[in-house]
Amino acid sequence: MDGSSTPIIVFGASGRMGSRVCALASEDRAYRLIGAIVRARSAREGQTVRDARDGAAVFTNPLKSRGLLAARGAVIIDFSSDSGAGESLALALDTGAALVIGTTALSSATIDRLRAESDKIALLITPNTSIGVAAASDAVRSLARTLGNGYDCSIVESHHNQKKDSPSGTALRLASAAREGGARLPDDQIVAIRGGDVVGEHTVRFAGAGEYIEITHRATSRDLFARGALRAAAWISDRQPGWYTMHDVLRIGA
Repeated sequence: MDGSSTPIIVFGASGRMGSRVCALASEDRAYRLIGAIVRARSAREGQTVRDARDGAAVFTNPLKSRGLLAARGAVIIDFSSDSGAGESLALALDTGAALVIGTTALSSATIDRLRAESDKIALLITPNTSIGVAAASDAVRSLARTLGNGYDCSIVESHHNQKKDSPSGTALRLASAAREGGARLPDDQIVAIRGGDVVGEHTVRFAGAGEYIEITHRATSRDLFARGALRAAAWISDRQPGWYTMHDVLRIGA
């Protein structure tokens, strides 16, 4: 193994996000794409992805993927589904790989299971792998704390018309940050819009007497999420077992 590169296995590799993680990992010598896991009987099973070192990762299904994880410091990146997260967790537990999950709309049962197993593997869960969203979340918390409860808080988020969860995991993350800072934010003031091919836009507004303040994050390409996931994977590859977030990766609050 080249000690300067991070071995990456992508779970949900044929999906909208997983395919971008595969593409970017295969083009960057900081990473080594050693596996791309798709559903059993997927049309992509058996195909190869050429990487920057002229090697090849093979699209395979979960039952055939155990041999991919022999590399020391391997990290699974999962952008699949709630049920898929259980499969990627099982794979990580079997092999000792670290696990980064960027899947949104995880059930409370799945989250509880992931947290319970985080004493065995390094595990990072985030509804949004964007570095900018992590920074915006920290800014929202700080602003809410500074303004106090004299300002009304609201969140408006927009996504493409195929997005399943509403409100988005990112909107809920920003809401949590605002409330942690002391903001008044009723659930009915978190508004979700679905339409077209919008990658993602979130605006948090603090409205007071005679003024309002807004923090907006706009995603213009899904590649920003893929790059954030790869950065998280490189960071977590040599961490001890535990529960981590993007704030740990970026040292926000450190």
